[in-house]
Amino acid sequence: MSYQYDSIILGSGLGGLLCGALMAKHGMKVLVLEKNYQYGGSLQSYNRKGYNFSTGLHYLGGLDKGQPLHKIFSYFGLLDDIAYQRLDDACFDVFNIGGYEYEFPIGWDSFRKKMIDYFPDEEVAIDNYIEEIHKVIDLQEVNLLHANGNNEININEYHKINTWEFIQSLTTNKKLQQVLSALNFVYGGVKSKSPLYVHALINNHYISSAYRIVGRSSQISEKLVSQIIANGGKVITNSAVIGIDTADDLVKSVKTINGDVFTAKNFISNVHPSTTMSLIPDGGIKKSFRNRMNRKENTLSAFAINLVLKDNCFKYRNHNYNYYKGDDVWYASNYNSVTWPEHYFMHYSVPHDGGKYAKCIGLLTHMEFEEVAKWKDLDSKKRGADYKEFKEDKAKKLIELASKQFPELKESIDSYYISTPLTYLDYLGSPKGSMYGTLRDHKNPLGSYIHTKTKLDNLFFTGQNLNLHGVLGVSLSAIITCGEFFGTANLIKEINLDET
Repeated sequence: MSYQYDSIILGSGLGGLLCGALMAKHGMKVLVLEKNYQYGGSLQSYNRKGYNFSTGLHYLGGLDKGQPLHKIFSYFGLLDDIAYQRLDDACFDVFNIGGYEYEFPIGWDSFRKKMIDYFPDEEVAIDNYIEEIHKVIDLQEVNLLHANGNNEININEYHKINTWEFIQSLTTNKKLQQVLSALNFVYGGVKSKSPLYVHALINNHYISSAYRIVGRSSQISEKLVSQIIANGGKVITNSAVIGIDTADDLVKSVKTINGDVFTAKNFISNVHPSTTMSLIPDGGIKKSFRNRMNRKENTLSAFAINLVLKDNCFKYRNHNYNYYKGDDVWYASNYNSVTWPEHYFMHYSVPHDGGKYAKCIGLLTHMEFEEVAKWKDLDSKKRGADYKEFKEDKAKKLIELASKQFPELKESIDSYYISTPLTYLDYLGSPKGSMYGTLRDHKNPLGSYIHTKTKLDNLFFTGQNLNLHGVLGVSLSAIITCGEFFGTANLIKEINLDET
């Protein structure tokens, strides 16, 4: 049988574009199909009043030379003509927990010293914590880009250990327990479920080094798309896949909203597994597999405000600021729509002029999809006055909360733009606007893990639902997915050799 393409990729998020670029680089004829007018998934950016806002990439870690993300970005040419701002060594994240501020520095030695400064009587607990985190990391050789190690995600004892219970076992100091848990917002942590494996890899990712992209996050997706095209591939936007045709345990073709039908030898889905299942007709894939994908629990969604600030009013800070109104940082576990907001994550865009004042900042916090569910079936441009009123009311409350720590903020605002869980649903296609995809559960590590392979022999998954979310997690997932074709160890060797 002849095929139009070697591989068709559904969705142009980071995982899909990395797969496309890697496959095209290795001589495959690739087609990427994207439902939106702009490719990039969470890398999409938009322009307001001449200022660019990133939709999902707020900061990234592991980008120092020799670290995993630096190697991957070097291999894909993502260090060329794209600038990254390293956050302050002394503090890349500030956590205000119940009125007490704690700074997280870059580097594990610095982190250890800072924690002991805060908690001088807890040196043993802090050392035990760091030692155990590194044991987890060392077991996941693919995450370290070790070509000669185990190149699959190794389901081990650390997937079965609950993060919060582990931290509680180290110390009875309530404040230290919360500080060691503080980064859980960046993986949508749930106190009763999140495994130590996720906590360890995410914390190591950011503590090892932390950066901001200078300018648009869409620079990354533009670079990858240009590579796909240069190597003979295609990327088509405004081309949502509405059906996957299967026979004999194989995908035969995909059909788009425009009526186009495309065939390929292999297919990779960069969209959520349950969304992928909805495209396959009844009987087209094993029912048990479909049900398992549809039962996956997802992380919470988000409410975000991107603000344009007046000139020379609000100081740029080369770190992020995380605020928790109460003394419990596991906000996703204690979410309450009545007392919302009780948390925010403030991030800054690097000033174009390199000056000391910020021109654009963002405020981000959790929000449950149920709060906006009544508008979900309406066209995004026709959700009406009550939806607009809901957004404005929530935005004012979040700005009011942030202004308590930053009293100059309110008077510094020129304009702002709001995203709700419906925005994430519309543009990313994640069920209920989930911010970080599927939730990992220490009580069911195998059940909450998603493999690259599906029950159709030529359909594969990639993206944040497989390994970890975030830039590094998704990049590694793309490598593992493409490893089904080229060998993961071979790809890792290439990446290690290519670092500049």
